[in-house]
Amino acid sequence: MTSGSNQIRLFALNNLAIEAAVQRVERDLGVDLGHLPVTESGPDETYYPQFDEKIRREASEMSAHYRVFYCLENAIRSLITEVLFEKHNEDWWNSAVPESVKTHVSATQKKEAESGIAIRSQEPIDYTTFGELGEIIKSNWSDFTDIFQNIKALEKVIATLNVLRGPIAHCKPLAEDEVVRLHLSVRDWFRSMG
Repeated sequence: MTSGSNQIRLFALNNLAIEAAVQRVERDLGVDLGHLPVTESGPDETYYPQFDEKIRREASEMSAHYRVFYCLENAIRSLITEVLFEKHNEDWWNSAVPESVKTHVSATQKKEAESGIAIRSQEPIDYTTFGELGEIIKSNWSDFTDIFQNIKALEKVIATLNVLRGPIAHCKPLAEDEVVRLHLSVRDWFRSMG
């Protein structure tokens, strides 16, 4: 990871923090500074306006945090895939992933297939939880030592992020200090990389 890449990531993270601060001002003062996302009319417009304004405002504020986590979680999946493919070849899922993770993923894939909805992916890694991503890295630590500096630091960052993920994933607003903690934890994630 080059220092230029880290600077770009920190720049993007700072922009997300500024965006959250502007949204907080809009919420606290009850004003629209033009920072709310533009919604296109479509099927959601039939029902969306019927929800309470407070809930819609919270949803708008939380969307920034969801975007951060969406990017982070999928970037971690890509990193794991790239590293383990390079180290273990195309059979990396079968040879390098802990059995408990493979079992959970298989059960989730089966349940999803039986539900009659479109499957989310052909790739098993896309069915892992955030915590399982950390387990995959830890169980293959020797493959990641040229990327991460310290396993204990990485475990701490992943544990904090996993706790912060809960309200985001379960549609509850983050407290203001937890928004700060989220941004610091994402920064810690990038700092944990060599």
